[in-house]
Amino acid sequence: MLPPVQDLEFHPDLHRYRYQGRWLPFSVSKVTNRTTPEQEAQFERTKHIWAPRGNAVHAFCEAMLLGQELPETEYGDWTEAVQDCWLLRDSEPLAVEYRLCDARKGIGGSFDFLLRTPNNKVVLGDLKTVGSDSGVSQRKAATPQLGGYLAMLIDHHPRLTVNACYTVVIGPGRHRLIKSEPDECLMAWVDAWDAFKLTELPF
Repeated sequence: MLPPVQDLEFHPDLHRYRYQGRWLPFSVSKVTNRTTPEQEAQFERTKHIWAPRGNAVHAFCEAMLLGQELPETEYGDWTEAVQDCWLLRDSEPLAVEYRLCDARKGIGGSFDFLLRTPNNKVVLGDLKTVGSDSGVSQRKAATPQLGGYLAMLIDHHPRLTVNACYTVVIGPGRHRLIKSEPDECLMAWVDAWDAFKLTELPF
C-alpha cells in the first residue's frame, strides 16, 4: 500500500484539505466539474437521492477492496454490480480513498482506488454511481478528474508507473468500465486547469 502524503489533512465536515498547516482553496472536483447556476440548483434539489447512494456504494467498494466486513446497505442492486466488476473483485489494492495535493496550485483531492490487476498492470480509478440502466450507458469518462489525481500522484510518487485509468460506472444491477490512457487524462487535466484559471482565479 502507498504511504500517505505527509502533512496532508482532510477535514470532511468542511470538505477541505490542509497541507503543512495551510488551507488549500481548491479541489480536483471543483476544477473539473464546472457547472452553471441552473445545474447547481438541480444538484441541490436531487442531493437527497444521489448523495446517500454514492456514499453507501463508495463505502461498500472501499470495504471490499480492503478485505473488510461488507457494510449492510439499502442499495443492494448497486453493491452487487460492484462485486460483479472484475477490476474491483480480482485486483490487489495499492491505495484506497487516497489523499493527494498540489501545493503550488492550492489543490487537494482523493482518488477512489489504485489497483494492481491480475495481469500485473497498475491502474488508477474513479467510481461513479448512477440511478438507472440508461445512466450507466450515458455516463462519460472522468478523464480530467483522473488526470488531476494522476498528476499529483506523479509528483508525490515519481517512481510509480500507472498503466491505465478507469472510470467505473455503477448502476442498479449493472456496471461499465471506461478505460482511458494516462497521457489522455493528463492532457485533459491541463486543459481543465487552464480553463479554471481563466474564470476563477483573481490573478
